[in-house]
Amino acid sequence: MSRKGRLIIIGGAEEKDGHKRTILEEVAKAARAKPVVLLTVATQEPEETAKTYTKVFQELGLRKVRVLDIREREDALERKNVKLIEDAGVVFMTGGDQLRITSQIGDSDVFQTMQQLFKEGGTIAGTSAGAAAMSETMILSGNSDESSEISSLGLAPGLGFVSDLVIDSHFAERGRIGRLLGAVTQNPKNLGIGIDEDTAIVLENHHFRVIGSGAVYVVDGTEISYSSLSEKTPEGILTIHNAKLHVLGDGDRFDVAKKEPLIPAYASK
Repeated sequence: MSRKGRLIIIGGAEEKDGHKRTILEEVAKAARAKPVVLLTVATQEPEETAKTYTKVFQELGLRKVRVLDIREREDALERKNVKLIEDAGVVFMTGGDQLRITSQIGDSDVFQTMQQLFKEGGTIAGTSAGAAAMSETMILSGNSDESSEISSLGLAPGLGFVSDLVIDSHFAERGRIGRLLGAVTQNPKNLGIGIDEDTAIVLENHHFRVIGSGAVYVVDGTEISYSSLSEKTPEGILTIHNAKLHVLGDGDRFDVAKKEPLIPAYASK
């Protein structure tokens, strides 16, 4: 899980109005006077999405907000678009369809420049689909508000800014605990991270902290002793024994390398 920069991974529907824009304020601070580039490849409404976020970031004091909208893969190869990433302090991936993100920018010149930005200490942020695409393995589909069925879960390769994690957004709001458990069961090496709306994790140096109004759920499959996942049983409810669950709130921290939460100082007093 080698990292140099910072990831801001947002569960979607982050607050954009009023005085509680904690998450987008975190994104704005990370820019450090450099431009924030809005990467709108995931959405089918790029102009409206860009207008919304540009307005918010300008209200938060940013003078340099750039929009990079990639409709076709060839757009991710153009020098002018690469230059936008080179000059950025933050690249912010909006919501929409995470498969559009990976299929249109994966291993392109734009993506390779994003990787370089990250290695040099820059920040990659993403909300909803932009969050799901961050990891090496991303969740594409799966039943919400239902127990996890073996055949219902769809996974695909993500962008790989972080390894050994699989991320799900809109978590409590859409009842996604079942499908996150299913994703972890397919490969218990991966920690499952479920992030509520208006909630984010700020991940750097093998640790993350939680910000926002909701919760973050961490599923650890290291000690799973049994699951019914196999080719012999492709249908039915997924049975899992001894999965571990952590629930974290605003200000809580988690050591990803050790797979354990960090106890707040006040809790020991």
